[in-house]
Amino acid sequence: MIIYKCRFSGDEMCSDAFKPEKVLDAEGNEVPGLFSIQSSKINKDSGANIDIGCGGEFGGGAAEEVDDTVELVNNVVDETFGFALQCVPLGKKDLKEYLQQYCKDLRQKLKDDDKVPGPEVKAFTQSAPAFCKYLLSNFDELEFYTSVSMDPEGSMAFAYYGEAADPKFIYIKAGLLEEKC
Repeated sequence: MIIYKCRFSGDEMCSDAFKPEKVLDAEGNEVPGLFSIQSSKINKDSGANIDIGCGGEFGGGAAEEVDDTVELVNNVVDETFGFALQCVPLGKKDLKEYLQQYCKDLRQKLKDDDKVPGPEVKAFTQSAPAFCKYLLSNFDELEFYTSVSMDPEGSMAFAYYGEAADPKFIYIKAGLLEEKC
């Protein structure tokens, strides 16, 4: 398993158990420098996935009653089953300022890291305008999450709802360190 940690704070942000996938723009083109994971609602007490109550409508067997007393949590955000991400309010101007400073700081951090070859730094620098444009153009569809330490200079997760009930969490790949465990 791979755990993705913030390059600045060292906080865990996500893992490959969530099956990271490419982020696509409205035209179906890959947005360079980003990846996403799909979240879901789980039972706070057991961590079990929740039946949304559609019964056999999709080949799931007999109808089951939905238990309204079960506390549901998001499996990426929750502090027990996820990564204890903290929701933070941001205006569009705040997001733009954050991305400008974050990209500048991240580029320097990548340059200073002996383990990051020059072509990776160049690839990040070239992809930054595209992923910043994507995030800013989807501002109204996003919620913003920081790691448990709430480091204002650290990596963020961007929850994108789109048409889904549960969001996809989008990450800036170069801002995360991969740790095998």
